[in-house]
Amino acid sequence: MSQELSVFMQQLFNALTISGVYALVALGITVIFGLTGIVKFSIGELLTLGAFLTFAFWEGGTTFFLAVPLAAIAVGGFSLLLERGAFRFTLDQPINGFIVSLGLILVLQNLIIEIWGVGFKAPIRPFTQVWEVGGVSMPVQRWFVVWVAVVIIGLLFMVLRYTKYGRAMRACAEDRDAAALMGIPVALVIAGTFALGGALAATAGGLLASLFAIQPFLGSQYLLKGFAVALVGGLGNVEGAVIAAVLVGLTETMGSGYLATEWRDAYTFGLLIAILLVRPRGLFPARGRLQETLQ
Repeated sequence: MSQELSVFMQQLFNALTISGVYALVALGITVIFGLTGIVKFSIGELLTLGAFLTFAFWEGGTTFFLAVPLAAIAVGGFSLLLERGAFRFTLDQPINGFIVSLGLILVLQNLIIEIWGVGFKAPIRPFTQVWEVGGVSMPVQRWFVVWVAVVIIGLLFMVLRYTKYGRAMRACAEDRDAAALMGIPVALVIAGTFALGGALAATAGGLLASLFAIQPFLGSQYLLKGFAVALVGGLGNVEGAVIAAVLVGLTETMGSGYLATEWRDAYTFGLLIAILLVRPRGLFPARGRLQETLQ
C-alpha cells in the first residue's frame, strides 16, 4: 500500500471512530427534540457525567464492559428524574425547557468538579493491542468503540421501528393530544425518551473515557459537535443524524489530517454554515417531529 493511501486509510479509520461518538450524542439530542421540541443543551454534561461514572466504576474494580452500561443506566435514571422534576413543566413552552437546560449545564458542571475535582483522568485501556494493516494503525479499542456505536444505533432503529414503545413515541411526536386520546401514556413516553437520551449521552461519555483523558469540561466540546451533527442531519431526523455524524467526522478528520490541525473545529462549523445556508432545515429535514420514515 502506498504511503498516500495509508495516510488516507488512517484518517478514514479515525473518522469512523469519532463519528460513532458524535452519532450517539446527536441521537440523544434528536430524539428529545423530535418528541418535545426542547433543545436539551445539558446533554453535554450528561456525557461528562457518564464518562466520570464509567471511570469511577472501573476504578472501583468493575470491568470496563460493565462500567459503561452501569453508567448509562445511572445517567438515564438521573435524566428521568430531571424530566420529572423540571422539564415536564416546560413541555408547553419549549423555550423554557431550553433555559432550564442551560442552567443545568452550570449545576452539573459544578457537581462534577465537587465530586471528582478539576484534574484530568487517564484513559481506561481495556484493550492494548494494535492491528497494523498495510501501514494503518488500528487500535483494537477504537474498533470496539466503532462496533458498540453501530450496535446501539442499530438497536435504537429497531426499537423505534418495530416495538410498541417506538410506535407510541412516534405517535406522540406527531400529535401528543391525539396520542393521549388513543390511550397512549404520553407522560411516560416522554419520560422514557429523556432517560433514553441521557443513556445515549452517557454511553458516548463512557466510550470517550477509553480513548482520551477526561476532564469536567469535556461535555461542551461534544455538545457543540453533537448539536452540529443534529442540525446538519435535520433536527428530529434520527436517520439524518447518523449520516451527518459520518459526514462531520470525515470533514474534521480529513481537514485536520491534510490541512491545519488547529482548524479542526472550524471545518465542522464551516460545513454546518455552508449546509444551513443552502438547506436551512438540514440535509434531511424531518416531516414531523420525529422522522416519518421510521413508521
